[in-house]
Amino acid sequence: MITLLLLTNIAATIAFAISGALVAARHRLDIVGFVFMACITGIGGGTLRDTILDVPVFWLNDYYIILVCSCAAMLTFFTAQHISKRSNALLWADALGMALFTVLGAQKALALGMNIPVAIIMGIFTACLGGIIRDVIVNDVPVVFQRDIYITASLLGALCYCLMFIYTSVSEGYALIIGGALTFIIRALAITRNLSIPAHKGLDGNK
Repeated sequence: MITLLLLTNIAATIAFAISGALVAARHRLDIVGFVFMACITGIGGGTLRDTILDVPVFWLNDYYIILVCSCAAMLTFFTAQHISKRSNALLWADALGMALFTVLGAQKALALGMNIPVAIIMGIFTACLGGIIRDVIVNDVPVVFQRDIYITASLLGALCYCLMFIYTSVSEGYALIIGGALTFIIRALAITRNLSIPAHKGLDGNK
């Protein structure tokens, strides 16, 4: 289980770091900017989660995470042009990181004795806040606030993980995999099918 959590954390960090580096490429930043954006995206959500939960911030002890982010950033610096021509890489890297961090955030909250609602919120915070910080820094509209489904995917994935782990005989490892997979599938459908939840019509006089 510890190995699964470690591998999931590394994979999530790499995915989010790449998404941060791709934003840096879009804005033509230098290699230091790439590393900064990758680190902010990779550790931002988890840092705020741990601060709220009043526990040591994870990367202060697991300092290899910064190295993982930096390596992903430098690799992306030299390959971003090739990656962007092949696929909508930013959205997919963000979707993968979001799915993995959703269940990791919820898992950490449950391991600390938090209840399900708090665990779900921590899953969403871990998954979404790093991307929000990333986009705000470069003055982009955060992916979270665009019309296709994003936070809802994280919410449903975290809820699935929590319910399966607590109320079924499914092992924690399988609950993590299923919750993460559900999050990713919902987000992938939103990307490929342009799925969205109906938005508010706005206030009178606003367009």
